[in-house]
Amino acid sequence: MAGRENDCGVMEPGLFTTDYTVPGGLSLDDLHACAKVLAVSAPVGAEIAEFEGNGSATADDLVAAIEPLLAELRR
Repeated sequence: MAGRENDCGVMEPGLFTTDYTVPGGLSLDDLHACAKVLAVSAPVGAEIAEFEGNGSATADDLVAAIEPLLAELRR
């Protein structure tokens, strides 16, 4: 399970196509809430790994979900 938190496999199955899925993963709303918390911690970088656009969510959905973190990284 090491590294699971670092890729799209942590998301609810079906949102993104990944090799590794776990039922009960994060929704886009959950990811957005996490990004808001991370944004106040003075982040220096972020990585999205294993993204494939073949699920029910799009790249735009993913970017919107992590926008609070991205906004802080742009500062």
